[in-house]
Amino acid sequence: MAGSVDASTVPTNTASARHRAAVSAAVAEVCRAKAPVLAGNGAVRDAFVTAVRHHRVAPLAHVLLRESDPAVAAELKADRDAAMIRHLTASVVLDDLGRTLGELPWVTIKGPVLSEHAHPAPGLRSYTDVDVLVPPQQLRSAVEWLTAADWQVIDFQDMLYNVQTPGEIHLVSPRGVLVDLHWSLINMQQTRRQFTVDTGELLDRRVRRAVGGAATWTLDLADSLVHVCLHAALTGAHKMLWLLDADQLARQVDDWDEVARRAAGWGAAPAVAIVLARSRALLGTPLPRDLDRRLGVSAGLRLVTGAVDRFRPVSGLTQEASLPRLVARSARSSGGRTLSAIGRRGLRGVGERLRPGGRAGDDAQREPADAAALAAYLDAVEAHARAAT
Repeated sequence: MAGSVDASTVPTNTASARHRAAVSAAVAEVCRAKAPVLAGNGAVRDAFVTAVRHHRVAPLAHVLLRESDPAVAAELKADRDAAMIRHLTASVVLDDLGRTLGELPWVTIKGPVLSEHAHPAPGLRSYTDVDVLVPPQQLRSAVEWLTAADWQVIDFQDMLYNVQTPGEIHLVSPRGVLVDLHWSLINMQQTRRQFTVDTGELLDRRVRRAVGGAATWTLDLADSLVHVCLHAALTGAHKMLWLLDADQLARQVDDWDEVARRAAGWGAAPAVAIVLARSRALLGTPLPRDLDRRLGVSAGLRLVTGAVDRFRPVSGLTQEASLPRLVARSARSSGGRTLSAIGRRGLRGVGERLRPGGRAGDDAQREPADAAALAAYLDAVEAHARAAT
């Protein structure tokens, strides 16, 4: 059975490899909503607890193991409790947002909606904040209304003066919940140039779904799946939670041609292909056999990404830096372009690690945003919106 390995009688190196394989298989079992059978070896059990936290599926593991392995489940109970409290609080905040924003068009994305509608244990998906998307032309109004209702902008001046004009600002609600207020689904201008994601079109297609017992606005299914895959790929698609998100949404899709059209329209087909391929390999996600053809991705891209995923499956990763993460973030339409992007990104990473002083400054030395910085940021967003029309 998955994870049922006791390597106490084999040589150390072999035991270590088997421990890692057992933990990797057990993490994948959790994401398939199956209770893994863990070995009695303490190292495997400790590594499993660390791994499900790394992959952000600890609350789900707790639920699955409560009967079959109550000792490990008890270690993860705090993770379950934190996820439950966060989701309940987020549900209240979404209700507050709806009242404050009134008729202004908006949607919530990722965390709360995925937790309730795309997770094997509804309401227990791990997330840290609430993400909200509004039109760039109306971001100023949204900020003014929220701050008038005692929300606080918590960005630093350098963030708001950033010449790349971040696609979001950060606020804290009166209830102490962190909210990322987006005007674009893609944060930095340099990355936004690679894709075509029109906020207005997303909001035109929005739908109402229940979160915490009340209806809230969110993306439609095709947009949700493409966004989940793109966000995962841009981050590295190296956490099982993100593959689980894609798996759960993909199981709800009836019209894959529409998903392919949206992915192509965004310029996100390679991202969708690589994330769904990983979810199919590790979670058995049911996908059309010709999905690569529909997405227009090449056999070369599939060869490159498939080889990496077989060599280093995501479920076995325990560190942020990894080859699968590098490949996902570098995905392009062909294998050759992907390999070139991998090389460029790898060299940039080496340069950043070798640069004296590391990251410039720390939070203690940064200036909190003031009215002038916020006004400059909102001016830049509105200029971007005018240029895009």
